[in-house]
Amino acid sequence: MSTHEVFPSSSSEEPSAAAYVKITTTRNGPAFAASVPAKEAGRLLETSHLVFSISGTVIAPPAMAKAVEVAGLGMPWQMTAALLALAAALPLTCYLAALRRRV
Repeated sequence: MSTHEVFPSSSSEEPSAAAYVKITTTRNGPAFAASVPAKEAGRLLETSHLVFSISGTVIAPPAMAKAVEVAGLGMPWQMTAALLALAAALPLTCYLAALRRRV
């Protein structure tokens, strides 16, 4: 088992006043832990929401294209293009709607 800390602490305990990320690898796979101080929790949620929205916008169109190809629906290219545009727009739209709700 190996552990890699991005911001290692000087003691064996986890830091309580600073943010940290800890990645542990075991035979069953990696384990990921992250922590931030309570006053910064909102910023962590906003940042993770942004990251997942951008990731979804980038990953969704190729995934949708592969799904349409595998399903072999025989749709016209216009319908396929509309599905790919929808797959790209939905994650970003969800992020923008959440951002607007917060304001």
